[in-house]
Amino acid sequence: MTSSYEAVKHSALSAIEEDRQDLIDLCLDLGNRRDYPGQERDVGEAVAGWLRAAGVSVRTQTLSQDSVNVIGTIRGTGDRAGGGRSLILNAHMDTQGAAPAGDGEIERKIRGAWTEGGLLYGRGLANDKAQLAAELIAARAIAASGVTLKEDLLVTAVAQETSAPTHEPDALRDWSGIGPAISQVREGHGARWLVEQGVVADYALVAEVSDFTVTVGQAGYLRLRISVPGNIPYTPGLDRGNGIAGNPNPFERAAHVMVALEEWARCYEAENHQEFWGGTFVPKAQIYEVAGSGPAWTEMQDYCYIFFDIRLTPDAVPAEISNSVRRRLKPLALDCEVVSYDYRRGYIAANCEPLLDALKSAHKTVLGGDLELASPRMISMWRDANAFNEAGIIAIGYGPPTQDAIGAGLAGATRPIAIDDLLATAKVIALTALAICGVVG
Repeated sequence: MTSSYEAVKHSALSAIEEDRQDLIDLCLDLGNRRDYPGQERDVGEAVAGWLRAAGVSVRTQTLSQDSVNVIGTIRGTGDRAGGGRSLILNAHMDTQGAAPAGDGEIERKIRGAWTEGGLLYGRGLANDKAQLAAELIAARAIAASGVTLKEDLLVTAVAQETSAPTHEPDALRDWSGIGPAISQVREGHGARWLVEQGVVADYALVAEVSDFTVTVGQAGYLRLRISVPGNIPYTPGLDRGNGIAGNPNPFERAAHVMVALEEWARCYEAENHQEFWGGTFVPKAQIYEVAGSGPAWTEMQDYCYIFFDIRLTPDAVPAEISNSVRRRLKPLALDCEVVSYDYRRGYIAANCEPLLDALKSAHKTVLGGDLELASPRMISMWRDANAFNEAGIIAIGYGPPTQDAIGAGLAGATRPIAIDDLLATAKVIALTALAICGVVG
């Protein structure tokens, strides 16, 4: 690298260090905005305004009236012969789940953001607006340095990573095959939309909580709807008969189906580990939701619907997994229908060495020590890297740790991130971007 690069590197790191309070303020601003899947426009408009104020060119993509993607661009000269490569810095704006029951204080505790004792608190910050803020701070530092990049740097804030919007019931009913909306579908929808509308690059760095380790592969998923048939009798006239099938009540039948699914999930997890050069996939499965088909005594047949979420290794064959579930349920003799309604493949980043090497160097510069591979838990999640790798954009993931990883995914978990760790994340992102995009001069 030239002395010009070293000067830009020093300038960016110094700017980020000075931006500590701005990083905190940005996290609190974004973290206290409405971020339900499909309702991220308020966050998106704030991100777009912040980038414009930072002197970064901005455009948006509309997914719906209430949902947008935001794309900031620091344009390069197009010097690919000189080693420049384009890079997307990606983070998502939505956080899984719907509005909680209760008053505004309950919503603030579950969905809000605050700082205390050097930590940033908020489920929506950990997933994923703190990492988004780190990317924005890194991009502003690069833009403010006056550097001319060899290739484009794109900063993207995407919608609908955790789920497509559940407030658009018609499409969801089509997917699930029943009336009630289901809680989580179509993960990574916003990133897919981003790419399909022409936002492409050589590489993508996806910022998510990752314990300062690198994810070079992410699991996919398959979601099944198991329809348990029966009839709900008038209680005084109930005759449970002999065995499971002798009981007409679809909900009591479904209890046995759920036990069988749990047993299947335990075996599936134990038997389907996949080791690869970047770590180990440990795919898991669980029941996500249970719903009835409607009021009793209104249809010829009643159903209990079970929604089953199965995580997939990149080599998994969905049809074989569906058939395995059917075989496990067959001895119950309940004539259950098993239908898949949502599927996404998992991917391992191929030919990612240039991006991985740049990240390793940046990590060592900022944090010291070697960059380690992510844990099976991190690898076995869906993340937007899949959407980019699917499109041929080489993508890996990186981010800070949280202080209470055990609570990840629980509604009340605040998952605090140390401010120092988030500041370090911004520095690592900035150095990685400079190395990949390249510096003129």
